[in-house]
Amino acid sequence: MSRIKHAINAPYSTPWIERVGKLILNFGVLELETHLWLVQLSEAPERIPEFASKPFAARVEKIITFVEKRAYSDLWKVEVLKAWDEAREHAKFRNRIAHSPLTFGWTGGVEKGEPDFIGVIDLQRRDANQNALASKAEMDAVINSIVSLASGLARLRVDWCAIRDAKQDAKTGV
Repeated sequence: MSRIKHAINAPYSTPWIERVGKLILNFGVLELETHLWLVQLSEAPERIPEFASKPFAARVEKIITFVEKRAYSDLWKVEVLKAWDEAREHAKFRNRIAHSPLTFGWTGGVEKGEPDFIGVIDLQRRDANQNALASKAEMDAVINSIVSLASGLARLRVDWCAIRDAKQDAKTGV
């Protein structure tokens, strides 16, 4: 049997460590947004704790049911559904990185300088359609997209809350 070679604590890996860290930390904002959306859009916020321990995808599904029932406009609804679909795709990428062994790779084969990519060894075989390699450009694009998405979802949530509160104020005459 051949020996498998892998780099441990590879020199020049700091930029990759930063990318993986940014991916995980920024995705955490999307995780937080799921909880905020559940609380804000629920008609029974006291029942939300039962969803708190559910996986990301299950929380997003519940949010979508709330959005379908409580959207204040078709345009808002379309934008929200598109954003949460994108978040689910980013969750797949994040899960691959966070829950798989990662190896460093160099396009020229020579381990010199900063690694050009990371190899994702998907032992759980989550998604055979996903690439086994993640380049710097792909990681940076996903991180930037998550940051933009989290900001957009927060804005959409705040917009919904403002409309909801204005309707409640109009009803109570405040």
